[in-house]
Amino acid sequence: MAAKTLEYDVIVIGTGAGGGMAIKTLCEAGLTVCALNSGRRLDPAKDFRNHRQPYDMVYRGFGDPRKRDRYYHIENEYTDGLWEHGITYTTAPGTSWEWPRCHAVGGKTNFWGRSAARMGDIDFKTATLDGGYDVDWPVSYDEIAPFYSRVERMIGVASTVQGRPSNPDGEYLPPMKLRCLDHILARGCDSLGIPYLPDRLAQLTVAHQGHPPCHYCGNCTEGCDTGSFFSTPWFFLPLAEKTGKLELRTNAVVRSVLANDDGRARGVAYVDRETKQEVEVYARAVVVAASCVESARILLNSTSRQWPNGLGNSSGQAGRNLCDHLYGTTGYGYLPQLLGQPSFPDNVSASQVVWMPRWQNLRSPREEKFIRGYSIYPTGGCGEFPWYHDQIEGFGSQLKRDIKRHYPTPVSFYCQIPSLPSATNYVDIDPEVKDQYGIPVVRVHFQWGPNELLMWEHAKQATASVIRSAGGQGWGAGKEPYTPGWSLHETGTLRMGNDPKRFVTNRLGQTHDVSNVFVCDASVFLGCTDKTTTLSILAFALRTSEHLLDRLRGREI
Repeated sequence: MAAKTLEYDVIVIGTGAGGGMAIKTLCEAGLTVCALNSGRRLDPAKDFRNHRQPYDMVYRGFGDPRKRDRYYHIENEYTDGLWEHGITYTTAPGTSWEWPRCHAVGGKTNFWGRSAARMGDIDFKTATLDGGYDVDWPVSYDEIAPFYSRVERMIGVASTVQGRPSNPDGEYLPPMKLRCLDHILARGCDSLGIPYLPDRLAQLTVAHQGHPPCHYCGNCTEGCDTGSFFSTPWFFLPLAEKTGKLELRTNAVVRSVLANDDGRARGVAYVDRETKQEVEVYARAVVVAASCVESARILLNSTSRQWPNGLGNSSGQAGRNLCDHLYGTTGYGYLPQLLGQPSFPDNVSASQVVWMPRWQNLRSPREEKFIRGYSIYPTGGCGEFPWYHDQIEGFGSQLKRDIKRHYPTPVSFYCQIPSLPSATNYVDIDPEVKDQYGIPVVRVHFQWGPNELLMWEHAKQATASVIRSAGGQGWGAGKEPYTPGWSLHETGTLRMGNDPKRFVTNRLGQTHDVSNVFVCDASVFLGCTDKTTTLSILAFALRTSEHLLDRLRGREI
């Protein structure tokens, strides 16, 4: 039998970007918050890389070969045990989907890539701009811009003012310095009319809000032990805990949102990982911020007499319109100008440093064979391992000398291509499979569409041109895009819109059907853009949290 607990003002499901913002905002406003996280809290001193080189690890950083085939692409020996494998998911026939999930407190903010660009009206008004595919977002850039500014001031974003119509400028810390390879590639891009600019990075180049600047030790994608890039455990949760208003419950795997007889939410049921017992916790309002697919799973599993198809799902749209970023290696090669040059730690921080923001279909929505547009991230130079070894012929001492000569020269490019919303891409509940806690699992239906694949081919051609124009030599490109789910940027399963018959949430992230349930993750987005999702999750979550506060203070919920 479920154990009863005291009532809170708000329950927040998830402690990642959206959940962390909601927790901080609500606690600082004086509300009592119960935050539920499906995994444990991390200890940076024990769980993160802490300056160990691959040769310091038992398996040289690759992980135990007896279980390495079960790693997600983002996972390695440094993060072994920090990514979710105990709670399964299924895929429909014809679907290939990788769903990396960090179950630790802070979620994927512990390990994210830190690219933090704003979306703009070119993204929010896409249907109008490209002739009516899908619908416009129910918000304008002018409305969300102040929230972007507040978030940038909170977390610190390093970049430059760039004045591009597709990428609104923000409030920035000094950018990371360009490398030799960047100056060479930038000249090649300039000759082609392709932008090559400092990325917008939520990684500190100077001290900010009590956090030290990055010292480029190489920890980033294995967790930062100094708090020099944004993550909720370093930036938001300490502020929330300081208020005395937060109770954080770890190892709490949410089963469902509970509903009263009137259909309104009364709390959340979860299973304690350690005791395997089901627990119920109650509150005046519930914030769902478990991540795009997981949030849809929770609401679809929240069935009752009032909500036979899932709580807040009278529209039948919960789980629909799953979108993702198509990632893939669009080209790689080397810059002969750098042969034999001294080695520098170009990639030691695993920082992106630069990007090639969308340049397609800006003057007209039909300049290309595809609609909308994509961005590309260049990388290169001296890394921990000479990945280009199989491009160089020879053996013995001569091979070693050639590898060393090429060490500063390699360059590689990968794309960030937004998928279009499609009725065939969605998640539902598997009718037969349950996880180890007896909770029905999510089932994914997804395939890349023709628009994304046209962009993929275009990106490969553009990358090859950049390498040539920069005086480089091309080695090749990826034969296929990476597996869907690779980007960890899925969006769209609980989309916002003004019509309750077509959308799950309203323009403020509040479910149309249930006035005291709010969603604070990328599931409310109408789809992907050429930008990453985290900064926008934070901005929209801040807006939604303040709307929730207004409703609670006005006794409207």
